[in-house]
Amino acid sequence: MSDHKATVTVQSPLYYTIISGFWMAFLAILGVNIIGGFILPTEKPALETFAYPIEVAEVAVASADGGGPAARPDIRPMIVAANVDDGKAVFRKCASCHTAEMGGKNGTGPNLHNIVGDEVGDRNGFKTSDSLKAIGGKWDYAKLDDYLENPKRLAPKGTMSFAGLKKPQERANVIKFLMSNTDNPPPVDAPAQ
Repeated sequence: MSDHKATVTVQSPLYYTIISGFWMAFLAILGVNIIGGFILPTEKPALETFAYPIEVAEVAVASADGGGPAARPDIRPMIVAANVDDGKAVFRKCASCHTAEMGGKNGTGPNLHNIVGDEVGDRNGFKTSDSLKAIGGKWDYAKLDDYLENPKRLAPKGTMSFAGLKKPQERANVIKFLMSNTDNPPPVDAPAQ
């Protein structure tokens, strides 16, 4: 008979501590995730439970592609109900390029004091692009709304790189803020019924 000894490798207690720690952390994270799902469900409630519809009249606005008029909601009732402070908060998105206070300096874009109802074109020493000048007319409420939603739709070769404000309420609030920074803004006439 040969004396053959079996070799047994004994792992150190540190090895078992590390492995146990890993599994405990894994189970703790899994448990927090499961319990958190019960406490804070991830399903979002229906919008109808937190909002109410705002009915606005529709006006025809010429589409940029020349395909005829496209129906767009009338922004005027929303402007009447808008909040200047909310508009100031949304205007922070614009503040990297624009100022709105009287005597404010031009930045990458012009100072927008007295913009509401003013002629489309050069402002306060700021040279406006030919694409923007081609819009013509005055910055009325419908034109401001359309431009704020998508600047490139009205001025495709304009220099404004901002993508626009897609939410009508944000645009209405910004317009209300711009009105508060206009010495004599045109009245917001009630839409025809």
